[in-house]
Parts: sequence; structure tokens; C-alpha cells
Amino acid sequence: MAAKKKRQFLDWEEWYLLAARYRDDHGDLLVPKDYVCEGGERLGRWIERQRAKYNRVPSMKSPIEPWQIEYLDRLGMVWKLKELSEWERWMEALDGYAARHGNIDVPRACEFAGLRLGDWLNKQRLYYAYGQLSPEEIGDLERRGVNWSLRPRRQAWEDWFAEAEAYYRAHGDLMVKLDYLTPRGGKLGFWIYKQRDIYMGRKKSPCLTPERIEMLNGIGMVWDPLAGRSDAWERMVRYIEEYKNRNGRLPLWPRELKAPDGRSYNGWIRMQRQLLAEGSVPPEKAEKLAGLGITPARRTPRPQQAEAQA
Repeated sequence: MAAKKKRQFLDWEEWYLLAARYRDDHGDLLVPKDYVCEGGERLGRWIERQRAKYNRVPSMKSPIEPWQIEYLDRLGMVWKLKELSEWERWMEALDGYAARHGNIDVPRACEFAGLRLGDWLNKQRLYYAYGQLSPEEIGDLERRGVNWSLRPRRQAWEDWFAEAEAYYRAHGDLMVKLDYLTPRGGKLGFWIYKQRDIYMGRKKSPCLTPERIEMLNGIGMVWDPLAGRSDAWERMVRYIEEYKNRNGRLPLWPRELKAPDGRSYNGWIRMQRQLLAEGSVPPEKAEKLAGLGITPARRTPRPQQAEAQA
């Protein structure tokens, strides 16, 4: 009982050492509220109290001292959790990983600070290859020394799924041509066709589990392209029409805006504009797109064309 009582009245410096140990183990100081150390110390609640004192929560009887703020800052204390965006949380995790390992070449299966950091970083490489990262996001990663070309040694199912997800974000659908290659040279079209063959029973493989089928459905997988192509197109037209009627504009921003079925509005509209510019859209569909205000993309003249026009 005496030992337990002693644990309830640790000095601030003792709590700080526990916090430092947590940071060393997890890479950050984002301690869950209910976190308890092996010795029974409620570190999560202590961190929460320090944050409350810093933010002058009325229920706190005493403020935090300047020297205590300075010491916690050294551990990467986040004083205002609501101001930390999802992107910033990943940056915090990368910083913690780099502090421990000296780089951010995170292995594909690595979990760090409670996050699947390897998976996440691999997806950012794919988004970068598809031109889907903002200049600010690219700058954040490059300042930390990201290796854009780093790839897993073995292209596992999850890696192919990440490629498919990046394609979906860029194009608004998963109608990938058989000979399509990703920006990094992967035969994504062949992989998509293989998943359809397994699903339809034309090939046997244990890799396409119900969980993976659900994952593919979540990014717009069309198992029967001939039956699904027209329905999916019409469905997106209805979504855009409903959105425009409510908001008075096309759903082009924010870029992450999704249709009810999970497809990217921005990506789908950009793809239609490109197809219109190429003359690849049937007249009846082109008329529907024009009715929504979706016009052909401007085609940049090739150098020889520009010279001829001059």
C-alpha cells in the first residue's frame, strides 16, 4: 500500500522522466488520455493536466511554470491538440522516426507511434507519382529527406491495392485498361484484370478474400466492366447534377471532395474534360456534360504547332 501511495504523489521531475521515456518509445508525446505506465502511473492524465494548465483551463488551480513549458517543448509537447491537423500528426510521427533511425526510409510494414507509418508513406510516394500531392506537402516530405523512388522489394497485394487507390483518386474510377502502366512502371491494368478473373471464378487463388473484395469495392471496383461502365457514368452525372443544384457550382473543390459512392468528383470531371478534348465522348454523353457546364480541356499546342500559329 505504501508503494502505491508513493506513486500517486510523484514530483514534476519524475513525471517528466516518464514522459521522456514514452517519447523515446513511441516517437512523440501524443499520449492517450487513458494511458497508464507499467508502474501504474497515469501518464495520460498527467499530460492532459499540463496541457490544461498551459491553456489556462479554469478548473486548474495553478498555472504551468515557464521552465516546465521549456522542458516539455524539448520532448515535442503538443499544447493544442485541436490545432494539429491529420497531416501534421503524420509529420510528427515521421520526425519521431527520423530522430530514432536517422532517416525516414520507413519499412512497408512498420508501425510507429501507434500509426501504420510505412503504409502511409508508401501511399504518399504513389500520390506524388500521380501528381496528387500539393507543393506544401511535397516540401514537408522533401525537407525530411523522403526517397520518392523507394519501393518494396516484393509487390504484395496491399502494394497493388495502394496503386489502384492512387489511380482511383486521379481518374475517379477503376476502369483501368489492360496495358496500363503506373507512373512507376507497375502493370496495374493486368493486376485489375486478374482480380476480376478470380472474382468471376475464371481463375483460382486464395488471395482475393472477402475483406479484400470489400476494400476494392470501396474504391469503385467494377467486376463486370461491360455491365458497369455505363451505369457508373450515369450515376456520377446524377451526383454532380444534385450537387450543382444544391451549391450552384461544380464540385471541383476542395480536391478531396467525394461522391456518395466514394469516387473523386475532381478526378472524374478532369477525366471527362480530357476525353471531350480528344473527341472520345459519344454525342449524347457530351450533351449531358455540356448541360452540367463540363467543357473540353484546353489542349496546349505542341512546339511545332505554336511556331506555325505564330
